[in-house]
Amino acid sequence: MIIMRLIDKVWFAALLILMLQIPIVTDHYLQYLNGYVDATQAEVDHYQQLADTYDYASVSAMLIALKANEDPLVRDDAVHKQTVLQAHKDAQQALQTLRTSNYFEQFWYFAQPVQYPRLSQVLTFYQPSLPLQPQAIGSALATSLTLYLLLWLPVAWLRNRRKKQRQVFSH
Repeated sequence: MIIMRLIDKVWFAALLILMLQIPIVTDHYLQYLNGYVDATQAEVDHYQQLADTYDYASVSAMLIALKANEDPLVRDDAVHKQTVLQAHKDAQQALQTLRTSNYFEQFWYFAQPVQYPRLSQVLTFYQPSLPLQPQAIGSALATSLTLYLLLWLPVAWLRNRRKKQRQVFSH
């Protein structure tokens, strides 16, 4: 019984510490995205400069022309440029989302499988710490309590049920 109480407390503490990491991970992720957007912005600006220099109405129009070129190298380069443009746009949207989102939206954002590759890159250099914002601490506490109740209460219910069954059979 004492061991179960200890496990119970450790389980909650682990959940709380894990949930406290979300704001910290978000900050690291934002720093990573800022660096990525800054790095790709130079390429995007260069693509715009090329489109302007060669009198294309837009970068998209330039890419369409490049994709229609007979040379496979030029077509592959156009596909690469389009990939860079899309990745830049996606990173800008992610920055906007994370900057304006609350704790629970951030939690949901990171829970999406599409985020796992970039998130794993961010987590390689991640050092656990504690957030200083009261709202982050309160949200982590609320989330931890909710998860704890959802995950641990069924276990406790089954344990009590078995205990009652043993008492019935022992009498």
